[in-house]
Amino acid sequence: MSGRGPSTSVAHGQTSALALVRRHATTKRVTIGLFWIFGLFAVFFAPAPIKITDEKLALFQEHMSLVHKVEERLAAAQRIHYDAEMKAQRHKVWFWRFRSEYRDKVRAHRPEIDDAYAKVRALQKERDSSMKKAKGSLGLWSDAGLEESRTLLWNSFESGKVFAQRQTFWDSLFTILGSRDRDWVSLLFNLLITAIVNYTVGSIMAVLTFIFSLPSFLATYSPSFLSGTLFFGVAAIAAMALIASYLALIYASGAAVIYTTASFVNLQRRRITYEQQQRIYGNQYRPHAE
Repeated sequence: MSGRGPSTSVAHGQTSALALVRRHATTKRVTIGLFWIFGLFAVFFAPAPIKITDEKLALFQEHMSLVHKVEERLAAAQRIHYDAEMKAQRHKVWFWRFRSEYRDKVRAHRPEIDDAYAKVRALQKERDSSMKKAKGSLGLWSDAGLEESRTLLWNSFESGKVFAQRQTFWDSLFTILGSRDRDWVSLLFNLLITAIVNYTVGSIMAVLTFIFSLPSFLATYSPSFLSGTLFFGVAAIAAMALIASYLALIYASGAAVIYTTASFVNLQRRRITYEQQQRIYGNQYRPHAE
């Protein structure tokens, strides 16, 4: 009995450690799965936690009317700035920097240009401030905030997809032009792997573009630190869940194409082997004329 004690303890310890590792792996998979489901729900189905009331809508329209007035003044200031730039542009002839008479004329217009540009920048800041107040009156977690963030996500996703399509087109073109000595199966596999790699890179770029554009988007609603941080986390999880689902669909499609092609090639090889064997057997047992 005493001889089997230590080995039994070691075996029990190993079993406990293995069970702990399995439990940790299961918990990790469940957690990732829950985050994935939550992210897809946030992208497609999540309703706005904050409803837009009539009072909020009236306040928003009031701020937007101020925005429109500022934009009218901004357009006039931009025209003045453009005219000032054109006055200086008329004196920018060939090598004007080295010709004192033209250089002095250009410099004479610089104060007017700087003054016009300062007015443009001031009006732009006033417009952005009024826009922040207008969006802030609706709330970051309102229908307006959620729809704008979803639009930003889909635009980033579309830009990544366009990049992948364009890159795949050029890579496929050069691969086909340089594949004269390859068979069609290896060419198909090469094109498929190229497309999968490009779509993976494009999807990662889309996620990073969206995540890095979130701070400037959040700033337009002027949320509190806690609200902004929470929204950033939810939006990042939603983006990663969307891209993960998209890549999983691409990988599954690629695997299906590879499996189907491999099955077809294997079937063709069997048929060719069978025909060759039948031809050999037919020649062996064919009666010969004496």
